[in-house]
Amino acid sequence: MGNEAKWNANLKKVAYLKTFPGWLSSWEQGVGSCIERIIPIPEQARHTVLLLSEGKFIVTPQAHDEPQMVTAGLLAARPHLEDTHAEAFQEYDRLTLVDQEAGRTARLENILNAIDNNLERIPELKSHIRKLVTQWDNESPRSS
Repeated sequence: MGNEAKWNANLKKVAYLKTFPGWLSSWEQGVGSCIERIIPIPEQARHTVLLLSEGKFIVTPQAHDEPQMVTAGLLAARPHLEDTHAEAFQEYDRLTLVDQEAGRTARLENILNAIDNNLERIPELKSHIRKLVTQWDNESPRSS
């Protein structure tokens, strides 16, 4: 079998694969179907096959467990999940506020420590900070 014949044979196989009965090329095609089985793909640890009702299947990467992706997914699904998991969302919101406040406090401490650690090495730092505070006081009122 020559190279061109091999190439054509592979093109035909891939074209057929893309029309294989039950194969879903997008999640939207599976709406209303139920997951019946999850099958790991040998030697492809990061992917699985989800067998759905009605003979449908989809090849997918494993579920994301990175906090950034889970957070994005949770927030996107919130309108659909909040009625069912109201208390969990309240706790998540509380923990988010605690995390944000801890981040704000940590930034403040880092700034103050940077100033303190550099006062001896940069003698003019104090006068620059004083000028900056005076400038802030002379501008429109800011929260302190």
